[in-house]
Amino acid sequence: MSRSGTAHSLASNGLVDVSVIIVTYNSAACVDACLTSIERQQDVRAEIIVVDNSSADETARLVHQRGGSVTLLANQENTGFGRGCNQGFAVSHGRFAFFLNPDAQLEQTDGLVRLCQAMADNPRWGLAGTRVLSPDGQNESDPATSYPGQRHCRRDFSTLPGKIAWVVGASMFVRRESFAAVGGFDPAFFLYSEETDLCLRLRLAGQEIGFVPDVTVRHIGRVSERGQDIYQTRLRVMAGLLRFWVKHYPAEDVRRLVRRERLRASFRREWYGLAARFAGPQSRSWSKCREYRAVSDATREFLRAKASGSVPPGG
Repeated sequence: MSRSGTAHSLASNGLVDVSVIIVTYNSAACVDACLTSIERQQDVRAEIIVVDNSSADETARLVHQRGGSVTLLANQENTGFGRGCNQGFAVSHGRFAFFLNPDAQLEQTDGLVRLCQAMADNPRWGLAGTRVLSPDGQNESDPATSYPGQRHCRRDFSTLPGKIAWVVGASMFVRRESFAAVGGFDPAFFLYSEETDLCLRLRLAGQEIGFVPDVTVRHIGRVSERGQDIYQTRLRVMAGLLRFWVKHYPAEDVRRLVRRERLRASFRREWYGLAARFAGPQSRSWSKCREYRAVSDATREFLRAKASGSVPPGG
């Protein structure tokens, strides 16, 4: 691991309002724009910490070139998103931590100030999300008011504080003491569903999840996975989802949810597989067939492992 640089815009007394923590992996195409959007922030004492998960491209070099404006932690292997965030948090100093994806950009130059003020105005919030838009502004990731598969689960979530269940992990603003109190991100999640788990644990600890709609982040999405087989990507998504279910839902509900997912995926795989015969390889139908094959395979392996008594993927 290497470390270079110092905190960005630190006051002379060493106090920091916000630690911006960015976990990168093959993010050379987007990390400069992300960092620039943070460096443009006004009227806030902030530091930028980049944790690079052994990128194979020029990400680490581009970050290192910024010199003292950024602290770079360069890992020798890909430790996953949650572990990377925890690693950055461990060396941070801010009263708040802002976890921002490298393919995301803050639009307003006073975005961090607005987030600090929102947290001050809402002391019951442990964590808050921002408005997250696609680059063209056509799609928005709204805060979720329920958990994945919740309506098929017998666990009662109605007594949890606040109405927001979780916010998208591309842009999460959290109080330092709140994040530390729940132990940060669960390192058992490599990628996907770790933000859902974190938000649920914060609510279980008595804190609300907030939302600040007047702070906007433009998010490209899954830049590090471009060019990868959709089958492998979907397997990672399923691993995170299965881990979340096993961790938080009754065992019988988990089995029911997994069987339901397998049945739906098997039907859709057959449908898209038939369509792909006419559309050809690399078509949308072909990609969807690969995606649902991954869901089918992941759920089948989960149920097989459960039946044999071994620890299943995500279990």
